[in-house]
Amino acid sequence: MLLSFDDLDVAQNEVRRLLAAGQGQDLEVRLSAKAYARTAPLVLTELDSGRNGHTVTWSAEPGGRAELSGGVALGGWRPAGDGRWVATVPEGIPTPRQLYINGLRASWARSDWLEHDGCEIGPEGMTGAGSLGVAAYARPSDVEMVFRVRWRAYHCPVVGVSDDMIRFAEPCWTNALPGTGRVGPHWDNTAVGTEIHAWSMFATNALELLTEPGHFVWNSDERTVTYLPRAGEDMETAQVVVPANEQLVILDGAHDLVLKDLTFSHTAWHRSDDGYVGAQAGFTLTGASGPLGEAGSHYTKPAAALTVRGGRRITVSGCEFVHLGGAGAVLEAGTKDTTVTACSFSHLSSGGVYVGDIDPHPALDLADEHNTVSFNTFLGTGAEFTDSVAVWAGYTRNLVVDHNTLEHLPYSGISVGWGWNQPEAQDPWLGDNRITGNRITDVLRVAERQYDGGAVYTQGPQRGTIIQGNHIDRSEYGTTANDGNGIYLDEQSSHILVARNVVTRVGYKWVSNWAEYGVENRAAGNWTDNTITPAFSGIGSVMEDNAEGLAELPPEAVRVAERAGAGPWPAPVAGLGDH
Repeated sequence: MLLSFDDLDVAQNEVRRLLAAGQGQDLEVRLSAKAYARTAPLVLTELDSGRNGHTVTWSAEPGGRAELSGGVALGGWRPAGDGRWVATVPEGIPTPRQLYINGLRASWARSDWLEHDGCEIGPEGMTGAGSLGVAAYARPSDVEMVFRVRWRAYHCPVVGVSDDMIRFAEPCWTNALPGTGRVGPHWDNTAVGTEIHAWSMFATNALELLTEPGHFVWNSDERTVTYLPRAGEDMETAQVVVPANEQLVILDGAHDLVLKDLTFSHTAWHRSDDGYVGAQAGFTLTGASGPLGEAGSHYTKPAAALTVRGGRRITVSGCEFVHLGGAGAVLEAGTKDTTVTACSFSHLSSGGVYVGDIDPHPALDLADEHNTVSFNTFLGTGAEFTDSVAVWAGYTRNLVVDHNTLEHLPYSGISVGWGWNQPEAQDPWLGDNRITGNRITDVLRVAERQYDGGAVYTQGPQRGTIIQGNHIDRSEYGTTANDGNGIYLDEQSSHILVARNVVTRVGYKWVSNWAEYGVENRAAGNWTDNTITPAFSGIGSVMEDNAEGLAELPPEAVRVAERAGAGPWPAPVAGLGDH
């Protein structure tokens, strides 16, 4: 039965009425082509689910664009001098971190990388307000400092400057420092101010930094945004959207549902005094206190436009996730037999798709399994929170990540597994996962200063997992000093087969299994131009029949590379002499 609507809530009520009356066929809700502004997410449950082998589909009308938006139109722009324009943000909208002007993303103004030699870091804050320039800002309490340390990113709000001391919001600052006891093993080495590793920082959201078109500054006292337009933008006629709401659709215990050809856009991710204390892959440390532990079992996922919680037989097909302040989609809390396919994820502040959870021993009804992420494209995810990844999976089984295209990412591409070899993470719900046929290009971008990752990254013992037929080109390309890997079998990654992948132009190792407790891995029949990768260190792990140091890819490798990704095929394959 085909039903046409131009109102989501009216559509939901009618579907529920039909299902309750025993409707015995497939239902399709076809939405008119327009923007559907949401002040609260559309929540679909058992009451909205298919019955007796039938499905309920929510789709856009053919050729149309049904856009679910968390944003609010922002008008009333007026000149502010020096080519800048200013507008007042309506009450009720928390701190805007992005604007969208005629469909283009605008971010906070930022400084260059700041030299922090001589700055001292301690529980009270950070010295160097003068040398870093923060003391000269008219509104330092609106400033946010961004730190990048290896694989971790931090965004801590400034609350004030006293003499030469920069003081930060709590609990962000305490959580960013060593000694919490709530992060992974030896991770105090990657806290802000570490003396073990190099780290980088910059300042954001000061009017004095607003010199580059396409950026803006938020004034919390006046509730205004000041924007410097790009060439050709007319702020008197421009269509401007400010994100307001974090979530658009929640599927809670729903089943036998299809979301098809919908657009998810303009979500926010409201950062409070927690700031953003990155743990890994877009997960954060939140709250002033919490359980101690080094296995990563108490971190917080990013907010997502679409959340599937405990779903069964859900299909998300042909959807567009664009201009989001958090992540795209989260599948969690025992979601099973669910597919995200033929979707696009672009210009997201955080990651693309998150599958599974971080409890190594979930109850069976909370264990994620038999999910698929396939034939999707991921472009420029992690636009703000650069330690996030395009596709993340935690403790999950029988996951398929197949024939996706991932391009231009600040950190790792696909990350599967969790646990860091900790005692509580042994014998986890993890294994029989397949990472196959993906095309991963230009990741771990050197300019972003996020290190120690891989185009494909794994953790934990996952017997039966296969990484095969992927084409990886340019992972931390241009440096050899910071662990930029093609395929990274990190920590306790064990029992994994790495076969028939094409890995070219990586900054460090084409494949890494550095830990002796990452056991019984096998890399066989792969092709690479890399010449510096050492043998596996894992007990019982082997490398065999790999073609290394290639000056030219053989025809069989070219065919594998051409078939990788979401299409179209054959995909272009750059010669090894090209840069």
